[in-house]
Amino acid sequence: MREVFNGILLIFLLLFAVVYSAPVPFLKPSFLNLKEDLEDSVREGKYLFIMFHQEGCPFCDKMRRTTFQDKEVQSYYTKHFNMIEIDIKGSLEMVDLDGRKITEREFALKHGIRLTPVFMFLDKKGNVIAKVPGYIEPREFLLIGRWIVEEHYKRTNLVNFLRENKK
Repeated sequence: MREVFNGILLIFLLLFAVVYSAPVPFLKPSFLNLKEDLEDSVREGKYLFIMFHQEGCPFCDKMRRTTFQDKEVQSYYTKHFNMIEIDIKGSLEMVDLDGRKITEREFALKHGIRLTPVFMFLDKKGNVIAKVPGYIEPREFLLIGRWIVEEHYKRTNLVNFLRENKK
């Protein structure tokens, strides 16, 4: 009986590991040079956004497991966006959008990020369009993407756009 239980537990853990570590197709491999990452994204005709995260963040993990695994989110964001992850407590050196060297932690503090997750969307010139905090359901994440790609951000704020399109 114990062997059966151990076998079931092993299968459960393997399934959890596969789901938990499922790839995010719009996550851009990065050397943490945001200036180059933005240039690459613009050249590809995509927007760049940053996911600020930290180890042990349950809502960051939920974004990766749920929202980022949604097929519509994957399709839309892969076509229109590149994502970079920044650890708000990280000590890795990176290059800021202005070309200056800074740590991940310093970059997060510079942008007022203290909790996670926070998604910071940039326009094609590197200006911040929006910072969106917390776990975001797939449908709402798609709407945020549309708000940026269709340039609704130039005419209306995100809250109004979401309110008008959640119907």
